[in-house]
Amino acid sequence: MPESVIKFVTHPYPVEIMQARRDHANITGQPLVERPWWFEDGEYMYHDLYACIGWPTEVSEKHLARPGYAAIVGVIRPPSVGKYEHYNPQDAKFRMLAEAESADVPTLLAECVKMREKYGFGIQPQLLTVWFGDPDRFYTTLALFNEQLIRNAHDNPSVAILIAPTDDLYTPKIFDNYMRSLQSSLWAERKRLYLGAHTILKNRMKQFMRDEPSVMAMGGLVHSLVGRCMWMDQYGSNVFSVEEEA
Repeated sequence: MPESVIKFVTHPYPVEIMQARRDHANITGQPLVERPWWFEDGEYMYHDLYACIGWPTEVSEKHLARPGYAAIVGVIRPPSVGKYEHYNPQDAKFRMLAEAESADVPTLLAECVKMREKYGFGIQPQLLTVWFGDPDRFYTTLALFNEQLIRNAHDNPSVAILIAPTDDLYTPKIFDNYMRSLQSSLWAERKRLYLGAHTILKNRMKQFMRDEPSVMAMGGLVHSLVGRCMWMDQYGSNVFSVEEEA
C-alpha cells in the first residue's frame, strides 16, 4: 500500500471545543458547527475530503462508450486561519486532488483504490469510505470487485468501495442541474472549485457532450457539497469521531 500524503489532525481539546461550538450555535441560532479536526497534506489544510465517480456511458450503434471518471476533492481550510482559530467555513472552497478515467469499469475501480490510498483512506473512520455517484449501474461488477478487495484484506469488509447517490440524482434531466452547478463553481467571480494542473475534467467540459461521466461525477459532487455543506456538522448531531488508525 502506498504511503498516504494526508495527515489527520485534531484540536488539542476536541471534545471540549466541540461542546463550546455547539453551545455557541445554540445561542446564536446557527444550524451548522465547524468540526474540531482537519486533514493536512503539508501545503494545504482540508475540512474533509470527498470522492466521486461517473460510470462509462452506454455503448450504442453510433458511438463507443465514453470513459468513466473518478476524482477526489478537498474542502480547503484557508491558510490565513490559524490551526486552532474558529471561523465560519460554510463558504469554503474546493480543490481537486486527483482524477482518473477509464472505459473499463474494473480498471476505473482500481484507480479509485489507488487514489483513496494516497489521500488518507483508513487514517480516520469515515474518510473516503463513500464515493458519490450512481449506485444502480455496474452493480454486479462493483460487487465482484469489492469481494476481491475484502478477500485481499483478510476478510475486512471496511475496504469495500461504497457508492452513495449524489443529491437529486433521480430528478429528470439532472445532467443540466449538475452542469450548471459545476460551471457556477468555476466562474471567476464566485469561484469555489480549483482544478489546478488536472486536465481530464477541463478537456471533457470543452467537448460538452450530454451525460458526460466527468460532469455527472464532479457536477453531482459539487451540487451535493454546496447544497448540504457536508464538511460541517448539524447542530445537535451526535456524530463525533476523532479516532485515528491504531
